[in-house]
Amino acid sequence: MERVEFTPRSDWRRKIQQTGLVYSHSVREDGTEVEYWNEGAAYVFTLPEVEALEQQTEELHRMCLEAARYMASGALGTLGLAREGFELAAWSLEQSEPDVYARFDLAYAGDGSPAKLLEYNGDTPTGLIEASVTQWHWMRERVESGELPAETDQWNGIHEALVARWRTLLHESLRSEDGGRLFVAHSDLDTAGEDWDTVAYMRDLAGEAGWEHTGIEMKDIGWHGVARQFVRNQEPAGSARSVFTLPGDEPGTQWPVIRNLFKLYPWEDLVSGDDRATGDQEFGAFLVSDRGRLGHWYEPAWKMFLSNKLLLVALWRLFPGHENLLPSYADGPNDMTDFVVKPVFGREGDGITVHRADGSVTSNGSEYRRAGTAGERVWQQYHELPDFPGSEGHNHPVLGSWVVDGESFGVGIRESDGPITDYWCRFAPNLIRQA
Repeated sequence: MERVEFTPRSDWRRKIQQTGLVYSHSVREDGTEVEYWNEGAAYVFTLPEVEALEQQTEELHRMCLEAARYMASGALGTLGLAREGFELAAWSLEQSEPDVYARFDLAYAGDGSPAKLLEYNGDTPTGLIEASVTQWHWMRERVESGELPAETDQWNGIHEALVARWRTLLHESLRSEDGGRLFVAHSDLDTAGEDWDTVAYMRDLAGEAGWEHTGIEMKDIGWHGVARQFVRNQEPAGSARSVFTLPGDEPGTQWPVIRNLFKLYPWEDLVSGDDRATGDQEFGAFLVSDRGRLGHWYEPAWKMFLSNKLLLVALWRLFPGHENLLPSYADGPNDMTDFVVKPVFGREGDGITVHRADGSVTSNGSEYRRAGTAGERVWQQYHELPDFPGSEGHNHPVLGSWVVDGESFGVGIRESDGPITDYWCRFAPNLIRQA
């Protein structure tokens, strides 16, 4: 793998926005402007490299499923979850509830050596539009202009894989009489627009697969205590197909039943009683008490095992010394002198600190917001990210390797100035070098 620089395309900001990447420009607290999309660089793989990384990704996914079963046994406690939430996750895993997608974060030196697992987001992975759509259009325009050879390819089959997955799930839903309507939800707490954009793209994918689809906010989801069903809060009469009315309801009231839901919102918040998005502290209790009769939620509850950093500990216990794993512990650094401390529910680099043997500590200065996580940490061996110097300084890439229904289908690469990949990293497209 190598990093190659390009001249930015004319009017490139408008072009990336047309692909759906509307959250690329941001401003730090100190007023510094930051551009997330890196128009002027790409990481170039060889085909054998891609094939090897795909195999490693799929092996890691199989290992993670085994680790999830280990975690469901209670070997690591309740993972910082309330007992009811943990039991829901274990039940969901036992039922093999269907899932859609996930993203590994891998450190890869670019020299053919094994990639190292940093973490796995199996519940609410973002960075999807830029990995699936924006980088593809970046490549295609440069091919059409003659800047890249016509046979240039990219490690990216994400869009097609997701459409195929949603098509399969639609057929399963119709067979189980859950209907062909998918509600797609995000939280209005998202101010950057990335969550909204991701669920909007999921709606497009599901629609291409044949689903009827409706976009909602998490706060639009209600619980009908008589019917014991999740519903969309009241809609005008005649505005939805799958609805019901009950004695005592106001005339004209219709409750659209939510039987299939894609939600981009963390399970641990839904089942914790700390749910800011729905405004309902009992939301998780309904999910637990009526499990098995509420249809399908994507991602399923068992993904709580694959988005919890204690997964890293479970993996190391089950597969000690595996070439794709880093030593990870739940009780301190043990004999490690260079290590990273991560909150079990952390996202976007929040709450991560890097401790080096010389006593230095590096942090991004942010704590992950989640009540009850005090003391819930994972210690993972520090692994130096490679540095690919460019015209504007240092670039430390992390590979976001995407999995759809257990198979590897593409990569999104985020590069940072330092050892922590955080909100201010840059996304760079990828190419496959032809032999």
